[in-house]
Amino acid sequence: MGRELECNLTKWGPRKCGPLLSGDLMLISPDYLEQNRELHKDQSYGRSSWKWADMVSSLKEEIDAKTVLDYGCGKGFLGEILGHPDWLREYDPAIPGKETAPLTVSDLVVCTDVLEHIEPDLLDSVLEHINQCARSLVFIVISVIPATKNLPDGRNAHVSLHDADWWKKKLGEKFAIKTWNDQGTEIVMVGSSVREIGDNLIAKSAVSDTLRYEQAVINSAKTKERVPGTAKAHAGRCVLVCYGPSLHYTWHNIRAERRLYGAKIVSVSGAHDFLIEKGIIPDIHIDVDPREHKGFFTRNPHPEVNYWMASCCHPKTIDNLLSNKLSLWHVYNSQEDMKIIAPDGIEPGGYLISGGGSVGCRAMSVMFDQGYRSFSVYGMDCSFANDGKQHAGEHSGKQQNEWPVRIGDRWFKSSGTLVFVAKGFMYVVRALNQVARYNGDPFIEGTNDRLELFLHGDGLLQEMYRANMEPIYRAA
Repeated sequence: MGRELECNLTKWGPRKCGPLLSGDLMLISPDYLEQNRELHKDQSYGRSSWKWADMVSSLKEEIDAKTVLDYGCGKGFLGEILGHPDWLREYDPAIPGKETAPLTVSDLVVCTDVLEHIEPDLLDSVLEHINQCARSLVFIVISVIPATKNLPDGRNAHVSLHDADWWKKKLGEKFAIKTWNDQGTEIVMVGSSVREIGDNLIAKSAVSDTLRYEQAVINSAKTKERVPGTAKAHAGRCVLVCYGPSLHYTWHNIRAERRLYGAKIVSVSGAHDFLIEKGIIPDIHIDVDPREHKGFFTRNPHPEVNYWMASCCHPKTIDNLLSNKLSLWHVYNSQEDMKIIAPDGIEPGGYLISGGGSVGCRAMSVMFDQGYRSFSVYGMDCSFANDGKQHAGEHSGKQQNEWPVRIGDRWFKSSGTLVFVAKGFMYVVRALNQVARYNGDPFIEGTNDRLELFLHGDGLLQEMYRANMEPIYRAA
């Protein structure tokens, strides 16, 4: 519903000072730290990073990186070849002056000939630390053959020696691998950092709560009709049509659902024009976004469509629909909205509808209020098509920045906003099911649920639902 996303990429716990710990991660043991400090006294050791200078420069230019971290920089020969630029940061716990763990993320993290030197029981911690340090890309080089040097205690300096297949599986746990080059003696990988999506996703309203309320006041004064009040649960089916790219190959079933089940077809966003162009007239179109440019989707209203618009929509959007079948309903988005139904409000004793951070989720809540418990959802993919297309057709909003997102072993092209929508959809489904249970609505035959849900398509949301809301990971 016009929400944007903020993502705090730098917070990963309290940072402890010194070379051994970063946040809550142990990166190197004291004894091994001393072994490496002694080995670095050999002036021929830790000098190989310079040969990757051209690759680092190319990657920096490719993503327009403002900051680059040389993780495990050794004596700093990469920086020397690059001319010690201001944008290059260096970290190596065994090198005096470079031993302080990074305090901020960098756009690109370079880690060459380092991971094979990491203590096996701390390798996961170091990989997680690299993951946390990288805002976008990581460039990693790993040797898969024994080192020519030994530690002072006699061990080979490559204490984590594994073949390419082992490393690919291990790195795939933390990074979205973009390129992988097995050169026989070493591996060269470019990947994206991956983080678990949790509390660092914060919804930020597209407009102020005050403006949303002011628009509700304006629109309510010039619109007579209201969406009907709460209805009892019934057996009817609601076909909710969103505007994700899968709509291109699933829309054919929508007409059949109307014919076979008498389903009520509800469009949101650009699905309005998409369906009409296919000869399928929606019964209802719902919108909730308060921004002016969202009026693009109803610029050509159809006389047979019922427009159930949230009162907080932009007044120009409402003005364009005044001569059509227009009814308003009120959103609960903040305490400010309670003024609408207050004794001295514009509709005292009325009701507000909450639920969901997207128009699709809100539409589901509206139709639940109309008594629907069976939902067939199209075009709510929460991911892009393989070719990068973000919608089923023309869209008025800006292009979203792409995130590779993983569910289980599958990767999807998505965005921060869409991941937020996917998580919100799961919350809405659980919440509505609980409300239905509280109301004593009947079970769906053969289940313990009060809601029947069909998700059409094969996007991130569908996979997330199949995986029973398994944790989501994304690549920055």
